[in-house]
Amino acid sequence: MRVSHGKWTKHKFMSKNEKLSSFLPETQYLTENSLSLMLDKYKQVMVKPCFGYQGKGIIMITRLNDEEFELHIGHQKIIISGKENIFEYLKQNHFSKKRQRYIVQQRIQLAAINNNPFDIRVMVQRKRRSKKWVITGKLAKVAAKLFVVTNVAKAVLPIEDVIEKSTINSEKMKEIIAIIDQISMITAIHLAQFYKRTRVFGLDIGLDQEGKVWIIEANLTPAASIFKKLNDGSYETIITYKRG
Repeated sequence: MRVSHGKWTKHKFMSKNEKLSSFLPETQYLTENSLSLMLDKYKQVMVKPCFGYQGKGIIMITRLNDEEFELHIGHQKIIISGKENIFEYLKQNHFSKKRQRYIVQQRIQLAAINNNPFDIRVMVQRKRRSKKWVITGKLAKVAAKLFVVTNVAKAVLPIEDVIEKSTINSEKMKEIIAIIDQISMITAIHLAQFYKRTRVFGLDIGLDQEGKVWIIEANLTPAASIFKKLNDGSYETIITYKRG
């Protein structure tokens, strides 16, 4: 029986692991009711298509006051009055595929460089006839100006560089990187129980402004080409594992 590759399914799998659950932002399957409850609980939420890719279709919603909400879509922003009107607006204007499903997620205040947020991509792979998982590449993606998602990247840098340039206390760097490595391996080993043929997971990891590590998403078909920009040998390692 085929297991869904959607964000909601993967989130439910990860949330069942007690070693991962504290690293996951609160996430709900999107309905009019769940959106309302999440907006009551958090100042900002992210609405994401379950089967989206490259950041397409992601919307950030910010509560400005009791009645006004800002929707940030791509590099554009609009204001909607009345919480009860948000879901209908999204349904009419952005939920183009009737069968597409969405999640609503607590928005993590990502650490930033010059007000441009960044997140981290970790590649965890195994070779064809091996059960041993290995971290084959890590990098940081800095969002372009006016964008809240890092898929539109202004820069691609080593993790050490972004921590050094951000407001995170750089004395925590070794500890933060160790946690990233640890939860990346736990995530891959855990999800491999459900996606038995998968040999690569591309994990999107967030660091908030205090340096806390968050698992944003686990991708089953991550692109390797972005690692060419680092020129540190990781791209070649990733391709070797992909072939082998």
